[in-house]
Amino acid sequence: MGKIYIKEISENKKFTITEIITKKKIINNPRIINLFLKKKIDLIIIATPINTHYKYLKLAIMAKKNIIIEKPIVKNFNELNKLMILIKNYKKKIFIHHNDLLNLENIKFLKKKQNHKLITKILMKFGKFEKNSYKNPHIDWLPHPMSIIYSFFGDPEKFEISKYEKETKNNFFFEKLNLFFTYKKLKILVYFSNKFKKPFKKITFFKKADKLEYDGYLKKNQKTVKLLLKKYNEVKSNNDILKFFNTYKTIFKISKLLKNY
Repeated sequence: MGKIYIKEISENKKFTITEIITKKKIINNPRIINLFLKKKIDLIIIATPINTHYKYLKLAIMAKKNIIIEKPIVKNFNELNKLMILIKNYKKKIFIHHNDLLNLENIKFLKKKQNHKLITKILMKFGKFEKNSYKNPHIDWLPHPMSIIYSFFGDPEKFEISKYEKETKNNFFFEKLNLFFTYKKLKILVYFSNKFKKPFKKITFFKKADKLEYDGYLKKNQKTVKLLLKKYNEVKSNNDILKFFNTYKTIFKISKLLKNY
């Protein structure tokens, strides 16, 4: 993702890259981030592994910088709660790169709020064959469908885990997860696996006899960093994390429930 940000920023006249801090630089000089944050910079982009997100977010918030961060924002509910305390009354911009949501926000059909009431069913299929050595690949993948569900339709009346399978093979961890969300006049089914033979990021919206299908792997839907930078420039003040608090709260609740399986 770091390379994609560099490419898009290099082609955008409204941004100038001040410095790129790599893992190698941090290893050679652990204080480099603290020194970097003291500089006069408008925006810090965090495109690092999830286990570092809270640490770098905290430093960027304390330095009062505008922030763009890759999803998922943090790795557990404890970090989420601490983050909510940190950003209380925070006046700077914080955006999360929920890439599929950014694409869908630009689809004319979904832009119209009245159309949301006409949707009766949604099928979401996410995942690809991905070897994960950590024990919760769903935390990396669920922000895709969950950010869309909560942004367009709000809190569901209830949700349930209809199926969950896990497998450890050659020191890698695989999951298969089916979720079911219920609203008064809407049903949403979410399928996730990191063992699909074919990559999937497909969402089908059913509106009576019509349907709209979104495919996150199509080339035209891979321009989300460009959309994010545009959004960042258009908004004077926006705390994206507050907007998605319930999204991540539910993800970590699901994660806790899965431990009982």
